[in-house]
Amino acid sequence: MQLTWDLSSIYPGFHSESFLRDRRHVEEITGELAAWAASQLQDVQDASGVMEQFLKQYNAYKSIYLRLFSYAELVFSADSSNAEAVNLMDELEEVSSGAEEARVSFRKWLAGAGAEELEASLSDNAYLAEHRFYLHELQMKSRHLLSAEGEAVIARMQANGSKAWERLYMRTLSTLRVDVQIDGKDRIMSLADLRNLAYDSDAAVRKAAAAAEGEACRSVAEQSAACINAVTGEAAAVYELRGYTSPLHKVLEASRMDEATLEVMLQAIRESLPVFHRYYTKKAELLGHPGALPFYDIFAPVGRESSAGIPYAEAQAMIVSGFSSFSAELGAFAQKVFEQRWIDAEPRSGKGSFGMCVDIIPIGESRMITSFHGNYIDVSVLAHEIGHAYHSSRLAGQSMVNTDYPVPVAETASIFCESLISGELLQNAPAGEAAAILERSLADAGYYIVDFYARYCFESSLYERRQSGNLSVDELNALMLDSMTAAYGESVLPDSIHPYQWISKAGYYMAGNEFLNFPYSFGLLFSKGLYAQYKKQGQPFVSRYEQFLSASSTRNIADAARLMDIDVHSLAFWRDALQLIAGDVRKFAGAE
Repeated sequence: MQLTWDLSSIYPGFHSESFLRDRRHVEEITGELAAWAASQLQDVQDASGVMEQFLKQYNAYKSIYLRLFSYAELVFSADSSNAEAVNLMDELEEVSSGAEEARVSFRKWLAGAGAEELEASLSDNAYLAEHRFYLHELQMKSRHLLSAEGEAVIARMQANGSKAWERLYMRTLSTLRVDVQIDGKDRIMSLADLRNLAYDSDAAVRKAAAAAEGEACRSVAEQSAACINAVTGEAAAVYELRGYTSPLHKVLEASRMDEATLEVMLQAIRESLPVFHRYYTKKAELLGHPGALPFYDIFAPVGRESSAGIPYAEAQAMIVSGFSSFSAELGAFAQKVFEQRWIDAEPRSGKGSFGMCVDIIPIGESRMITSFHGNYIDVSVLAHEIGHAYHSSRLAGQSMVNTDYPVPVAETASIFCESLISGELLQNAPAGEAAAILERSLADAGYYIVDFYARYCFESSLYERRQSGNLSVDELNALMLDSMTAAYGESVLPDSIHPYQWISKAGYYMAGNEFLNFPYSFGLLFSKGLYAQYKKQGQPFVSRYEQFLSASSTRNIADAARLMDIDVHSLAFWRDALQLIAGDVRKFAGAE
C-alpha cells in the first residue's frame, strides 16, 4: 500500500498543459474582474444585476485560483525545498491582490447600496438568495474597510510583508536540522522527527529529543523573533486601521463567534484545569517520577502498546470500519480517500511536522498530509484529517463563496471523527492495551485544552506587549513560560519546559490567521457534546449531523449550533462537555 499521494487529478505538473492554461486564465479573469469593478461599481442602479454579475465572476476566479494555489501549496508541504512551488505561490498571491481589490470595491459598493436595497434584491433574484448569508456578511464587515486605495496598498504590501515573513519561518523550521544522540548513536534529525520522539516508549529518548528540540529552537531564536514581531506587528497595525479593537476582535468576527461564547468557554476551561492537573500528576506517578511530570513526558505512552506498531493497511481498515459504524456514507468516503490516494503519510525529511488537509473544492477532492509511524496517535491524526475532507464533501454543489466555514466548526468535524476512531481502537484493542488508548485520548484532550489555553494566553499577552514595540527573545521566552505556568500549574516541572515553545508553534506566524488556538479547544469540546448526543440518540443523530455540516458554511456558530439543539452561550453546555473528559480522568486515576 502506497503512503504517498496522487496529485495528478489536480494537475499532472507545473508544466502540464492544463496547469499552464489555468495559470494564464487566472490572470485573464482577474483582469476582467478588476476592469468590471472599475466600470460598474459607480452607482446603485440595477443593484440586483450588479450583485449577480460580481458573484458569478468572483466565484469563477476563486475556482481557478484555489485549484492553482492548492496544488502549489501541496507540492511545497511535501517538499519544502521545491523553489518552483514557492515562486508560484508568490506569483499567485500577487494575482490574488487584484481580485481582492475588486472584492473590496464591491464590498464598499454594497455598503453604499444599503440594507433595504440588498433585501429587495434578495427577494427578487433566486441566485442572489442562494448567497444571502455571504452578502449580509460582506455588508456587515464593510464597516472595517479602508478606502479602495488603502486596501489595495495593504493587499500588495502583505504579499512582500507578513506573507514573506511567514514563508521564511516555514522554510526555516522545515529545513532545520540538529545533531542528537539516540540509543548511543549520533543522528541528524529534523524538528518534525524530534517531535515524533515525544511519543517514544524510552524515557531517555524522549528526554534527549526534548533537549535537542530546545537547542534547535534556540539556534533560530533571533530569526524567529524577527518573523513573529513582523507578522504580529503588521496584523495589529492593519486591524487597528480597519477599526477593530484588537486582533482577537477580528478573529472572533472571522470565526462567526461572539465574545460571549468565547468567554463562557474559557471560564469552563479555567474551572477544569485542576482536572487535567490531576491527570498529569497521576501520569507522573505511573511513569515513576517522585513529583511533578517533566514536560518531555507530557506525551509519553502509559500502559502497554503493541511493540510491532500498526500497519498502514490496518489503520485504513480501522478507520473505514469505525466510520462505517457511524454511517455508510462516511465509511465509503474514507474508503475512497485511501483508494484514490488523497493522503501523503510517508515520513521523510523535508515535510512539515504538522497534519494538514487542503480542500480542492473546484474538483470535489481534498488532500491530506501526515507522517505515519504506526502509533495509535497516527491513526487518530489520519481520522482527524479525513474528517476535514468529509466536512468539505458535504458542501458539494455550493458556489465557491458559500463553502467557507470558520475554523472552530472545521475542527468540530475533524475531532468528531477522532472520537469515532477512539471508540473503534478501544473496542478492538487487547485488554492490556486499552489503558494505553485511554491515556492517549486524555493526552490529546490535554493538548487541545491545556496547551492551547497556554497558547491563547501567550498570544493575548504578545499582542498586548507588541503595542509598545518589538519583543526580544528573552521577553518572548518569559511570556511563554508565564503562559505555560498559568495552564499547567504545578502539575508539570517548570524547569523542564524549554522557553522557546513559541518557535515551534506555527500558528503564531500564519499571517491573517491569528489566534489559531481557542478554535481548536472549541472544536474538541463542541465535538464532545455532539458525540454525547450521538451515543444517546444513535442513528437519528446521523442525518441531523450531516445537515449541520452542510449548513455550517452559511450560518454563524450560534445559529449552526441551534440546529443540534445546543446553546453555545450556556456555561452548563461547556461544563458538561468537560465532564466527559473528567470521567475519563477518574477512570485513568483509578477512582472508577
